[in-house]
Formats: sequence, structure tokens, C-alpha cells
Amino acid sequence: MNKNFDKWNNIKKAINKNNNIIKFQQRHIIFMKIGTNIGYEQDGKGEEFLRPVLVYKKFNNRVFLGIPLTSKEKSDKFHFLFEYKKDKKSFAILSQLRLFDIKRAKYYDGKISKKQFERLQKKLLNLMVTPLQKEGECTEAICTNSIQQKDLDVKYNVLVTGANGQLGSELRMLKDEFLMMNYKCFFTDSSTLDITDFQNVKEFIELNKIDIVINCAAYTAVDKAEEDAENADKINHLAVKNLAEVAQEKSIKLIHISTDYVFDGENFKPYVEDDATNPTGVYGKTKLDGENAMREIDPLNSIIIRTSWVYSSFGANFVKTMLKLGRERDSLGVIFDQVGTPTHARDLAETILEIIPSIQNSKLRIYNYSSEGVASWYDFAKEIMRMAKIDCVISPIESSAYPTPAKRPHYSLLNKAKIKKEFNLSIPYWKDSLRDCITKILSYEC
Repeated sequence: MNKNFDKWNNIKKAINKNNNIIKFQQRHIIFMKIGTNIGYEQDGKGEEFLRPVLVYKKFNNRVFLGIPLTSKEKSDKFHFLFEYKKDKKSFAILSQLRLFDIKRAKYYDGKISKKQFERLQKKLLNLMVTPLQKEGECTEAICTNSIQQKDLDVKYNVLVTGANGQLGSELRMLKDEFLMMNYKCFFTDSSTLDITDFQNVKEFIELNKIDIVINCAAYTAVDKAEEDAENADKINHLAVKNLAEVAQEKSIKLIHISTDYVFDGENFKPYVEDDATNPTGVYGKTKLDGENAMREIDPLNSIIIRTSWVYSSFGANFVKTMLKLGRERDSLGVIFDQVGTPTHARDLAETILEIIPSIQNSKLRIYNYSSEGVASWYDFAKEIMRMAKIDCVISPIESSAYPTPAKRPHYSLLNKAKIKKEFNLSIPYWKDSLRDCITKILSYEC
């Protein structure tokens, strides 16, 4: 095979279509069990034209990253020189990356966003320094099993609650361009599904044969919750209990989103999942009650993800507020003695979609997730103005100078080591994610 590395179409005649080969529809991958890191795909010219795809393990044991190869030298940022054998070179085409699902024989071939490209580019630079092993050996990834037709027909029904919020909106945007080709998604909000009503939840899940629930619904008005504890408890606690009970009864995978507000913010080092909780307000208490209800019910294959300082190009959030105020005022005072990490909802949404196939646990597990790095609200605001090129002076103020009905944690840093290790995740730095979000917001305004 290596002798014909630059003459891939010559091997077309040698392919036995009935022996461990999966043939897809037009433009889809033809992936062959060959004992190395190389698969094949149609190059757009039809079945008679094949080109190689270098395959690397990505995300989990099912989803793989495919990099089309070419022998044509081209000097641009989308082509990387790749040495697969001594004195044998080709070019990896980063502009045409594929993510494909070995188990279900599906693959994603959408446009690559700037953020996705930059993130993958860094990883690929590291991958490219290691050449393939000798012919016939497996290295990092390989399809070792043929795929049966029944595997192609597997479908999953996914319920996303709180679909009009920041995280739910990001999941909605990602569903068609990420890894959910086999998933039929039901996006609901309070007007279409009342998750505080157990019977309503159960009937919806049974009627639509839901396999996975991503609970993004939450009462997030932190200050308002101090005077509206009953409604906050219904959404943050009782609704979670309802979802957990149905998930347990129906063996449904449940991903529930929680918050750093379950901690009191008095720590001196980043919180780990097992640290003692001690919420200081109604919002944090009701979120913790929801966690505890889920713990007690303990549905199979379910997790809780605690996150912090969420923002997005959707909905109302700190980033949008700063952009608006920065244009209206010459100066702003922003709190500097509350420290944490901003989290782009899109990053969290991508992570959820990435880890869903790997969630296989008998007992409930809790994970922390936020962007990398640390910032105060003052730092956050300064960076927003700088990136958006808004001429507004940001001055640091103490929390005491801006009293609120609910007490905020002074220290909200979350240790992400557990989720990174167990799911092999790479989490972006908060400024990089913020730049992507602001770019998107400003593009909407143009």
C-alpha cells in the first residue's frame, strides 16, 4: 500500500466491497478495515476517485478525527507537511477535516469555524511530529471491526430543556454541525414542557421515546430568587427531581447543569468536586437541593456539571451588558474582589456533545467545567472593552460599594482536572473564548 501512497486511485480495483468496507452515500466516507491509520473517502468526483484519510482517535473510542491527505504541495495555513514514513511525505489538508462516528458509520463534514480550526491546528501540530508505525501496525486510531447495517440505523432521541437560554441556544446551534447526526433533538422551554410537573415530564419522555436528557433549565435570576424562593425551588430543585426519577425509571442518560454558587466562595484554592458545599443564597441553595435530589435517586449513566460565569452571544449576560453600558457611558465601576473564570456557553455545549457517548457510569458523577484561567469581574470587563475597541474607562470597586440582595461568592475558581482526565478534554483559555463570542456578537450588529 505504501508504494502507491501517491497513486491512491490505483487501489480501487483491489478493494473488495464485501469485505469490511462501509460504503456511504455520495460524498461520504468509504472506510476500510486495513490495519493501519488510513481510510478512504470519495473526493467529490464519484466512486471511481478515492483519496486517503489519516485517522486519529478523537474524543472517545467511537468518534474519530479524519484528515484528508494530498501529494500536492501547497504553502498555506491549511496544509501541513506530514511524514508518514522515512523519506515519504504528504500534506494534511486541515481545511477539510472530518469528524466521523465509527460505531454508527456517520460523519460530520460541515464548515470549520475559526475557533475550531485554531483549536485543532494546535493539536495537529503535535500529532504530526510522530510518524505512523510500520505498515500493518495500529497506532492511535483504527477501525478494527466491520460495521453491521443494524448499527447504521441506531437513533437517539435527545431532550434539551431550557432550550431558549444561553446553553440551550448554543446546543441548538451546534446540533447540526457537531456530532449529533444520529440524534433527533427536542428543544423545549417552559411553554412547551413544564418540567416542574412530574406527570407532564413522564408523558413527554414516554411519548417521544427520549434516550438522553440535557437539563439546561434553571432559575438564574440570583437576586430575584431571594424574594421568589418558591419558584426558584420548583425549577432548580423539584424539576431536577422529576427528571431524575423518570431517568431512573426509563434508564435514560441525564446531564444536569449546576453552578459554582453551591460553594460559599471562602476557599483559598480551586474547588474540586468533593469539596464541602455551603451556598449563601436562595439560588445556590435551590441548585444544591437539585443536586442532592439527583444524588439520592442516582439514575444510571447520569452526571452533574458545575459551571461558572456563563456568557454567550444569546440571551442576557455580563458580556452583552458591558458592551451596552460601555457604549453609553464614559466610565464604569466594576467589582474586582470577586474572582472566578468566565465560561463561554458554546464551549460548554461542545463539551456536553463531546462527552455524551462516553458517559457510562453506574453511580452519579459530578464534574466541574469552566474556561481555563482566572479573572475578576473587573478583569473581565476590561478585556471586553479592549476586544470590542470601546473607549470606556473601567475602574475597580469593592463588593461593598455595589450591594446586592444575594451574596456572591468571592472565590469561584473550579478545578477541572477530573473532567479533563476522564474525558480527555482540552479546555480553551477564557480570553480566547471571549474573543470568539465578541466577534460573533459584533458580526450580528453589522
